[in-house]
Formats: sequence, structure tokens, C-alpha cells
Amino acid sequence: MDFGNAPRVATPAGAPVVARADVIARPGSVAVELPPEKTVQSAPAGDAVHVDVGAQQRDARSRAAGEQRAFANAQNGRLADKTIDEGVERKLIIDPKTRAVVLQKKDRETGETISQLPDETLLKLRAYSRELGERAREAEEARHRIERTA
Repeated sequence: MDFGNAPRVATPAGAPVVARADVIARPGSVAVELPPEKTVQSAPAGDAVHVDVGAQQRDARSRAAGEQRAFANAQNGRLADKTIDEGVERKLIIDPKTRAVVLQKKDRETGETISQLPDETLLKLRAYSRELGERAREAEEARHRIERTA
């Protein structure tokens, strides 16, 4: 889309060359045909790597403690799931209105429904939809019915 005379920004032809003071040839270096700003120099060698054996042992102890905590947490989770499973009764029911399979989880002590799949509102919506479909089908059949009188 053109908006008239929009100003056009011209890009510069190239970046100005800046001389670097940190680029100096070192003894034993190889001459190249690149300008100094495009050359790469190796980093000076630093101190030797120092391995702390005590740190490795601390890491191993920390890792082992973490694994023990994870194992204990998993056991506690399994025990909690087992306790919940003992108090929950699961039933599969076929809803008579919708003819859908329903999973109900009920508390064994109180008989209260904890959860249900599909939800009660969805079952009501399905029953309503089925009823509307049946009414539409009956109306369609009534419209196409021909009465003959003699």
C-alpha cells in the first residue's frame, strides 16, 4: 500500500574502518591478507585446570541424598494413592436417557459422588439433544405422511 511520498532511508555504503590498537603481530604468527579488524588471534593460555576431588565427593553425596528423597517421596505418594483408593468406589453405569457409559467415583463412607465422567450437565445436554432430534424426526415423518380417504 502506498501512502504517497514516504521518505526513503538510504543505507550507508559500508561501515567505516576503525584501526584497532589491540591487534599486534605476535612472534611466530603467520601473515594473512586480511585487514587487522578482520583477523582472529588465539587467546593467551591461562592457568592449568585444577580438579577439586572434594567437590566431586560432595556432588556424589548430594546426588545420593537427592535420590533417597525422591525414593521416599515416591513411596509416600504410592501410600497416599493406596489410601485414597481404599476410600473410593468406582462404578461404570449406562445412563438410560443418553445410553452413554458413565464412570462414577463415590466415597465409600458417605456415598457422595466425588467425580463423574462425563459430567452431569453434559449428560443433560445429550438427553436434550436426543429429545430434539426425535421430535424433529417425528415432525418430518408426519409431514411426509399421506392420508387417503375413500
